[in-house]
Amino acid sequence: AHVLSAALLLGYGMMENNPIAIVVAALFLPFLSIVLAVSFGLWSEDVGLALQGTKALLVSVVCSILGGVIVAVLHGPPMQFHDFEKPLLSFGISAIVGIAAGLAMADDAGRRYLVGVAAAVQYAIFPVWVGIALVLGFPDPSTTWQRLLTLAINIATIAGVAAVGYGLLGMKRQEVHRFVKSRFWGSKRAG
Repeated sequence: AHVLSAALLLGYGMMENNPIAIVVAALFLPFLSIVLAVSFGLWSEDVGLALQGTKALLVSVVCSILGGVIVAVLHGPPMQFHDFEKPLLSFGISAIVGIAAGLAMADDAGRRYLVGVAAAVQYAIFPVWVGIALVLGFPDPSTTWQRLLTLAINIATIAGVAAVGYGLLGMKRQEVHRFVKSRFWGSKRAG
């Protein structure tokens, strides 16, 4: 429901090319926490966390596509948003977002939330666009593949570079495993 409602607002913002609606929608998209769950799960060798994050990512993509479909059906053509970044520029922006997200683990003075907005915009416009395009029609195959590739680049870059941030912070996998075990057994004793 969280992703779908934000995707509806984002879709409306894209149909009207309304930057305020786009940014407000990005405030509610949980994309960064989902991608960081995948990233941190892989980095810390916590397969369960990585799988849970991957499932959440797939559900958020489907919900975002559905939001785009709903808005396109209700709004009708044309979609006025055309400011899609090229893959290389998108990679650079995602790398900056990823390192900021990874480093925010050490000092989260409210900045992770702002990083989350940047990550959401990098990510969410593409699956919402897919939903809109399913109703209004896709552009030429080259443009379509470029946008789909950019979505994959953004996800992989944010996740990969965030993992580098964990390493730069000096986080040790063994310490993470000890912390998780102590939290698990501590909660079992308390319960």
